[in-house]
Amino acid sequence: MEIHLRVTCHSIGNFPSIFLLNVANSRRKSAFSLKSRLVLHKGNILTTPIRVFLADDHRILVDGFKHILVDYGLNVVDVAYSLDELMCKYPLTKFDALVIDIRFDNKNVAKNGLDACQEIISTHKDAKIVVFSQFDDLWIIERAYKAGALAFVRKDEPYEILHEAICHAVKGERYVSPVIAQKVALSTINDQNPKSLLSAIELKAFELYANGALFKDIASELKVTEKTVGLYFKSIKDKLSIESQADATKLAIMYGITTTSLHGD
Repeated sequence: MEIHLRVTCHSIGNFPSIFLLNVANSRRKSAFSLKSRLVLHKGNILTTPIRVFLADDHRILVDGFKHILVDYGLNVVDVAYSLDELMCKYPLTKFDALVIDIRFDNKNVAKNGLDACQEIISTHKDAKIVVFSQFDDLWIIERAYKAGALAFVRKDEPYEILHEAICHAVKGERYVSPVIAQKVALSTINDQNPKSLLSAIELKAFELYANGALFKDIASELKVTEKTVGLYFKSIKDKLSIESQADATKLAIMYGITTTSLHGD
């Protein structure tokens, strides 16, 4: 039986080319699975897969990610299901990139994956970190990159995007996924950031309101009358285009004025 090999080259930007081998015979055509991909970089086959350390507290999802990453030529060498486990294993594990979630179900609810990133970077300046999360509030994205992460990918993006992010991170290059790039770009057009639009006193009133305070509580805290608070909020609502306390809370979470979304289920 005669078998022919057809080699198709795919490349994306500056990423290493990926070659897929398709096998055809007189009866049928079939393609190798993704595990049969040969990844070339600068003309040389990478015989050693990129080693990935995966930190996420969702065990079922982690098992799925491990198999999917292998399909893309990546080797998950270790997993941490909690931040404490991550901090213990990190110095002892040999890997090329850390892929980490933001929110973990742990006893110390004040600590999240971004805090861990900052702590790791403080002692391992060359750490290659990819944040992989369902959260995409602008302040979270900004903080992730400021903490030292090289890439930010949302969990509902295609796995090809996560693969690209890891490849960039391993080379020490920053990467912004298409979804995140669009979100950041749109935010510059539709700016609702209370920190840039409100005065200092309005911002304080807004923060209290977003956390559930009533006008009388805000008046007491700011040492002004309820009538004055009402005037503040006429201005606040005009500037931010909001109508309700729920709108204020959502906006506060989006811009990091409250971090409620990082804690709890």
